[in-house]
Amino acid sequence: MLPHGVVAPKQRRTTYHPSQWSRTSFEASSSDLFGTSKFCFIALLIAIPSFLLGTTVSLYAGVDCSSKLVPGGSNSGGSSSSSSNNMNNDLIERRVQQLLKEREEVLLSKHTELVKKMVEERVKEECANAIGGGNAGVMVDSTTIGNMVAGMAITPKSNFTELIDLGVPLDKIKTGSTHVLILYSQGRAMPTAIQEQSLKQTFVPEVSHTEALENCDYLNVQLVDHSKSRKQCLALVPQYESYHLQKWMRVPVKANGFHGSLDRKQPLRLVSRGLNGKAKEEFPPPGKGVTERAFAMLKTYLNSLDDVKKDLKDLIQNGLKPYNDKVIIVMVCNFGQSELLMNFVCHARSKNFDTSSVLVFATDTETEDLAKSLGLAAYYDERNFGHIPSEAAKRYGDNRFTAMMVAKIVCVQLISHLGYDFLFQDVDILWYKHPLSDYFVKPGHWTEKYDAIFQDDGGHSVRYAPYSANSGFYYVRHNDRTRSFLNTLLMSSDIIIQTDSHQQAMIAILNEHVSLYGLRVKVVSRDEEDMPGGYQWNMKSGSYMKAFFSGEIKPLIFHMSWTMNKDNKIKYFQQMGAWHVEERCIAKRKNEISGAASSNELTSTCCSVEPIFKCHYRDKPSVHPCKDSPPIDAGRSSFW
Repeated sequence: MLPHGVVAPKQRRTTYHPSQWSRTSFEASSSDLFGTSKFCFIALLIAIPSFLLGTTVSLYAGVDCSSKLVPGGSNSGGSSSSSSNNMNNDLIERRVQQLLKEREEVLLSKHTELVKKMVEERVKEECANAIGGGNAGVMVDSTTIGNMVAGMAITPKSNFTELIDLGVPLDKIKTGSTHVLILYSQGRAMPTAIQEQSLKQTFVPEVSHTEALENCDYLNVQLVDHSKSRKQCLALVPQYESYHLQKWMRVPVKANGFHGSLDRKQPLRLVSRGLNGKAKEEFPPPGKGVTERAFAMLKTYLNSLDDVKKDLKDLIQNGLKPYNDKVIIVMVCNFGQSELLMNFVCHARSKNFDTSSVLVFATDTETEDLAKSLGLAAYYDERNFGHIPSEAAKRYGDNRFTAMMVAKIVCVQLISHLGYDFLFQDVDILWYKHPLSDYFVKPGHWTEKYDAIFQDDGGHSVRYAPYSANSGFYYVRHNDRTRSFLNTLLMSSDIIIQTDSHQQAMIAILNEHVSLYGLRVKVVSRDEEDMPGGYQWNMKSGSYMKAFFSGEIKPLIFHMSWTMNKDNKIKYFQQMGAWHVEERCIAKRKNEISGAASSNELTSTCCSVEPIFKCHYRDKPSVHPCKDSPPIDAGRSSFW
C-alpha cells in the first residue's frame, strides 16, 4: 500500500508457481545438506583409523612396563607381583583415558576450525554478492529493493552528529541507541573498506563516521523515536521522493473526523503528526472563527505597515542604538509584566551591562512610559496593540497570554523587514554575560555559521518536535531565508490562536523552512550550561542550580520559564537571589511611584543594587536554605 494520496506506478508482474519455489528451495537445501554430510563422512573415515593407530602407539610408547616402576618388582614374590600388575593395569587405564581425552580435544578443535573457515568463506562470498548486486545477498535481495537499498552500516551517533550538525538538541546516548544506521542506495555509495571487503563483519558492519559517509553524494536524515515505548515500524517505499514523514496509527475515526485512542483492532489510518496514543491532538486545524480573528489582525497590520516602519526608522535614528549598527534586542511587554521588565533592567545595571540596543514594544501606554523611564527605547502602536489586555496572564495559554504571543511575532517580523539582525527575549530573562558582545556577535564565535540560534525549551514532547526551540530567547540574522521564515510565521497566526502557543507554531514552521530553504538552525541543548531555564530550575536532582549557586557554572542568561504566572516568577527570582526591584515599584504606573513623577530615570528609585532575597518554597532552588518554608508541590522535600 502506497502513502496516502500517492499514485502507484505501473509494474510488471512476475508470477512464481508454488511448485517452482518449493522445488528450487528443496534442491538448494538438499545440495547443501548432502555436500556437508559427504564432507563429514570422509573426515570421520580418515580420523577414526588415525585415532586408533595413534592411541595404540602412544599407549605403548608412553607406558613403562618395567617392573622397576612398581615397588617390589618381579623379585618380591607372587603377592608383590600380583599387586604390581594391578598397579600397572591402573596406570595403563589412566593413560588410555588421558590420551582419549586429548585426542577428542584435538579432533574437536580441528573440526571447529574447519567449520568456522567454511562459514567465513561462505559469508564472505554472499556479502560480496550482496555488495556487488548479486541475487544471493545476505543483506538485501537486489531483485526486490536493490535500487533503493544495496547495503547498510552503523556508525557511532556521537561522532556522526559532530560531523553532521542536525541543529536539534541531541538526546543523551544510552544503550540501544548508541549508533546511527545508514542505508546505501548502491554499492558505490558504501564505504570503500566494505566495497573492498577488508572488514570481517558479516552483517551491518560498523565503520567510522568519516568512512560511513565518504562515498555519499546525498544524505537524507530521519530522526526516529528510540524510547521503546511504541510498537513502531518504518517503511521505505521506492517512489517519487518526499521530504515529509507520513504517520499512520491503528485508531478509530470519530464522528467529527478526529481520531480516537490507539486500538490494535483498528486498521492503520493516516493521522496528524501531533496525535498521541491517548487521542490527544496537539495540532488541530484552526477553526473558522480562529481564521477570521487572524485575518482581522493581519488586515490591520498590513494596512498600517508603511506607517509603522516609518515610526521605527525615526526611533532608530533618534534614540535607539543598534549594536554595531546592525543588531537590535527586541522585547515585548504589557503593564501586567512590567515588574519583570524592571527587574531585567535593574539586574543588568547591577552588572554594568549596556542596554542601549534594547527596543521594547509596549502594548499599552503605561508600559511605554515605564520603559522610557528605565532608559530604554520604547514603541507603542495603538492600531496593532490597542486590543491587547494590559493585565498579566493568569496562566500559560490563556487569552491574554495568546494575545501577547501574537504581538511577539509582529515585532520580530517588523525588525526583520527593516533589515536588522535581532535578539528576541522575554522579560523574565536575566543576563550573566552580555548576549551580544560575549556571545552572538563575538568575533569568531561558533554561532556565526547559523541563521538562527535558540535556547532549548527542555520539554521534548511531540508538540515541539524536533527542535524544542524556546520562543522566548533566540537570535536571528537577517537574510532571505530568515525573512521568509518570519513572514510565514506571521501569516500563520491562526495556528498560534488555535494552539495557544507561539512556540508550537514557530517550531512547526521552522522545521518546514529547514527542509524547504535550508534554513540553518541551531538549538543550544538543555544539557549544555549556556542557557538554563525552567528545565534546570525544576530538575529533581537540583544539580544544575546547586552548581550555579556555587559559581561552578557561569551561564550566558537565565530564563525563568516553565512557571504558572508572573507571581511565581517574582517569588522564584527573589528566592534565587536575583530580584532587584523595590517593593514600592511593583505593579505601579510611573505616576504612582513616589519620587518618579518628575524624573525619567526610574532605576535610582526602583532598583536595589543588592538582590532582595526572600524564601517562599523549600522545594524550589534557593541561594540560601529555605527549609522552614512550605513546598509548592505537595510531598516534595527541601532543595537543600
